[in-house]
Amino acid sequence: MQAQVFCFAARPVLYTGYGRDRFRSGRKIVLQQIEFDGLQPENTEWVKIMSSKLKDAKRFEIHCWEDETEEIAMALRCGELKETDWRGGKVIAGAITPELIGLLLTLPKPADTEVYHKMTPFFSIFLDNGFSSEHYGTELNQQ
Repeated sequence: MQAQVFCFAARPVLYTGYGRDRFRSGRKIVLQQIEFDGLQPENTEWVKIMSSKLKDAKRFEIHCWEDETEEIAMALRCGELKETDWRGGKVIAGAITPELIGLLLTLPKPADTEVYHKMTPFFSIFLDNGFSSEHYGTELNQQ
């Protein structure tokens, strides 16, 4: 089975080999790269991809660092706190609903982009169809 990896990058990215725990089963990684200058004023491309991936998903998880209190509160409007052993973070899980879709697809691109050129305020979003948006939307993966 192949896994597709979408990557927003400021410059070309070459990924060779296998990586990350969920890919260690010997599945080949296929990189599909989407480039932009890192100073993209909007998250339009992220929204377009997320919109298409939400269509066939039923459940989600949003992962936030524990100090991201505003983001946790936003996610809790659409899901419930999930008990995990992740130290330093919180996981909110729930069903894909029109409210969640509206939230994810209408949030503006975050202004705090010093560390990451964030596309979303959420550290990670996982969908039950194998799609994930990680590192604030800078890494998009499809298993």
